[in-house]
Amino acid sequence: MIRRNYGQFSRTDGIAQITRLARKTGKTPDKEFMRAMYYRVKERYKEELQKRKIVLRQLDAVRLDEIVSYVFYYHLFHTAHLPQPLVAQLEGDENYRGFLVRDVAVYMVINEHLNVEKLSNTSEYSPEIAAYNMACSYSLFVLGSFRGENRRMNGINNLFKKAMITIKSVISLLAGGNSCDAVILWRHLHELECVLLVLNNADDEMFFKYIKHMEYFNMEGSPNGEELQKRLSEECKQYGVKERNAFINYGWLLYVPGFKEEVGKEYRLNFKEGLQRLAGQGGRHPAYASASKILHPSAWVVTIRDDKFYKFTLFELYRSLTNIVEQIKLYVARYRESSIKASECDNYLKSIDGYMNIIVRNNKIIAVKYPD
Repeated sequence: MIRRNYGQFSRTDGIAQITRLARKTGKTPDKEFMRAMYYRVKERYKEELQKRKIVLRQLDAVRLDEIVSYVFYYHLFHTAHLPQPLVAQLEGDENYRGFLVRDVAVYMVINEHLNVEKLSNTSEYSPEIAAYNMACSYSLFVLGSFRGENRRMNGINNLFKKAMITIKSVISLLAGGNSCDAVILWRHLHELECVLLVLNNADDEMFFKYIKHMEYFNMEGSPNGEELQKRLSEECKQYGVKERNAFINYGWLLYVPGFKEEVGKEYRLNFKEGLQRLAGQGGRHPAYASASKILHPSAWVVTIRDDKFYKFTLFELYRSLTNIVEQIKLYVARYRESSIKASECDNYLKSIDGYMNIIVRNNKIIAVKYPD
């Protein structure tokens, strides 16, 4: 016999979870539909456990908020693209309800009780993970407050948001025990970090040249493909660049004052001797090169313990976040008047360093726990 407390779909619990999920997704399903599906899924879940002869201790059962989340996202997946009248029709359709109950119950049993998870050094609740998420969440909150038609402001804003979301994704991988994949994603973040270090300190004209240069990445299948190919050939000739791919990837650096004059001396059209060096991050190339090795399976990757990847990623992530936050501070100070939460911008400038200091404190503990 299975004995556990599954919880009641009360206003304080079930409705509160729906409200949280609605806030995250911008979608609010019919609450009565959600309540009915919750109770039916809960009963089918118990039946599926019994069918598979899975006996759980009381605290091992799927929680109310987890059941609600499974139902919510199942329904969202199947209806988010549909007009509201059709959504309402589906919510009352017994065939659809039956599929939802069956599928969600099986998802829960397999994912929550038969899943073999990889051991992890940490979790989303651990201080070193929570501190990174806190710094990123606060940065995203402030970045989301800017309004206006300024194209540079909006473009840089989007790049900052992408960087913060990428950091959260790296942290999520670490929390799930996927340290190797986290290293690979940090490598991508570092490239974006270098782009931001260059662009955020350049003038408006430089930013628009960068945006125009990005059109080369969409030549294939573009209605302006022939025109772009012609322009690309002309620019390669103008700047004396023979490698078209090198120009597509890094040619925008030639628009940065002083870069063109030093090509072949101080700079080259690549990441190491171009973008990374121009961004002032040349000293971190060994870390980037190490991360690049992990992109392809090798004996070297297999021999490295997960805790080494974990520590490497946390420390490099701190360096990246520090650089990006410093750029966000410059951005916030420059465009403060375009924020609908100017006082929050001021708070950010005063408090974000304190959040970063928490990460520093946590990293000192990481260094002791995982010595080289």
